[in-house]
Amino acid sequence: MLVRDIMTRPVVAIAPDMPIDDVIVLMGQRQLRHFPIAEDGRVVGIVSDRDLRTVGSAHPKSRPGVKGSDPVRDLMSAPVWTAHPLDPIDEVASLLRAHAIGAMPVVEEEEMVGIVTSSDCLDALIRMTGVGGAATRIEVELPNRPGELAGLLTLIAEHGADVASVLTTRSELDVAGFVLRVGTIDGRGLALTLREAGYEVTWPPERTTEEA
Repeated sequence: MLVRDIMTRPVVAIAPDMPIDDVIVLMGQRQLRHFPIAEDGRVVGIVSDRDLRTVGSAHPKSRPGVKGSDPVRDLMSAPVWTAHPLDPIDEVASLLRAHAIGAMPVVEEEEMVGIVTSSDCLDALIRMTGVGGAATRIEVELPNRPGELAGLLTLIAEHGADVASVLTTRSELDVAGFVLRVGTIDGRGLALTLREAGYEVTWPPERTTEEA
């Protein structure tokens, strides 16, 4: 999945000379958490609701000397990390996390075409993993060698179930962990089939004698 699939557009941008008080009002009206700041058609900064909350002496992280009547350029973050519409969302999510930022303007050929946020990436992850759909979670550990995952997927297909998503939970020299979302309501039955075939299924747990 790419940034263009999840970004918000059109994007609301503001001028660097807009007073901070006006930005606070506009952000509340638009119910947004970030405003890219553009000048002469180019992104020059970004401001978040977190930045705006630092204005005023009552805030524990207030910025001395910055007042609500000052231009937002005095508060904005610059330079700005940007994304491209064709960037994979996992790479963008990694950048958001690494730099502790909540959003990135999306720029194509020097033109701002959208904005992507950490919430957009989280929503995309939920969609990609199939959470909330009619699927069962299966966790397995496999020997970390070629063909093991393919063999597991083949067995699941022979069981009459479709795999909606596969995520890697860990990868070590000799073992790899996977979480699968499988289109079946009989998760325990599938888990039993996999165990009988010699697979190490860590979820769902085996039935106890009392449950059986």
